[in-house]
Amino acid sequence: MSLAVPKRPVTNLLFLYPSFAHCNVPAVRRHESSARRTTKRLRVKPDPSSFASAVTADQLQQHVVFNPPSSSPSPYQTPAVFLPPSDPRRSLLAQAHDHANPYTQPNKRLPPPIEKSAEKRYHLKEEEIAEIRRLRQEDPFTWSRKKLAQKFDCSEFFVAMICEASPERKAQQQRALDEIKARWGNRRRHAREDRQKRRVLWGRDE
Repeated sequence: MSLAVPKRPVTNLLFLYPSFAHCNVPAVRRHESSARRTTKRLRVKPDPSSFASAVTADQLQQHVVFNPPSSSPSPYQTPAVFLPPSDPRRSLLAQAHDHANPYTQPNKRLPPPIEKSAEKRYHLKEEEIAEIRRLRQEDPFTWSRKKLAQKFDCSEFFVAMICEASPERKAQQQRALDEIKARWGNRRRHAREDRQKRRVLWGRDE
């Protein structure tokens, strides 16, 4: 029995073994030598005009050094004071400014407001304010801020300004809040503690 020898080399048959071929693909890695070489090439000396010692006192009083980064000229980046009077970029810059600020013209009408501001009303009298306080003190569980605001056609903030809840109502709300906090996990508890710390730092301007 004769043994058939393939004419193609074995290295050309690696596509029949995808896992073997995948394992032998050389990975591209960045070594310390290439990193050092790249860092060395990026060490470019700054322009001499960037240093104050390179400019004399007379030159410092006569001109301003404008040293922009190497890029294509753009009217959005180059200040108009550094452009010649005949430069066409001046007109482009003026058009861009008018387009970005269309309401700088005096005859231009402003857009309508998103939300209309509520008009303040002072329609409650002393008798009605006393009635709000009486209902709030007698039955704070039934007459909440929302119900009182709906009954007397005012805001909840105004109700909170003129009267407070009874100590029993405050104790009940505190117990309900403690029960909710007892079900918190470590992540939420730590987040709330960090929030309190940030508020303290805000007050200290830190």
